[in-house]
Amino acid sequence: MLKRALALAVVLCASGCSSLPAPNRASSNPSTQQTTSSIERGEPATVQRVVDGDTFIALEGTRRFRVRLNGADTPETVKPGAPIGCFGPETSAYAKRVLTGRQVRLVYDVDRYDRYGRTLAYVFIGKTFFNLDLVQHGYAVVETMPPDVAHVEDFVAAQRAARASRLGLWLMCALR
Repeated sequence: MLKRALALAVVLCASGCSSLPAPNRASSNPSTQQTTSSIERGEPATVQRVVDGDTFIALEGTRRFRVRLNGADTPETVKPGAPIGCFGPETSAYAKRVLTGRQVRLVYDVDRYDRYGRTLAYVFIGKTFFNLDLVQHGYAVVETMPPDVAHVEDFVAAQRAARASRLGLWLMCALR
């Protein structure tokens, strides 16, 4: 728990520092800037049910498994014993609307599973990078856990822009 909190604190601090360079982009929508080759190397799955903003149940053939989004952390809505987080219901509703029943591609980083046995993945719907989309629109904050840092610069830049524009939880919640 302390390790997770420390990693989150480091990323949140970095997202507010102006010395980090913004990535070069040809398009103004970073959630569609993933290269085709890395999307193609992912595995197809169908989203059966959204658990909360950053976790869902997927089907791959007859295999059913839980997926945790890499790089993005959304407010809690279903964690036993935890209060419902600010902007959590809105985030969960958005994830349900966008993901439920959809065919997605799961792209993996270094670690394939988290300590709870959930599959860790970057999720693409067509060419849209859903994990990044959540951060970009203020539904999630950056949470990268080394060694899974393939897109950390994109996540930090998206969070910086969402915070500056006071989008989603950056407007509704007491976040700095």
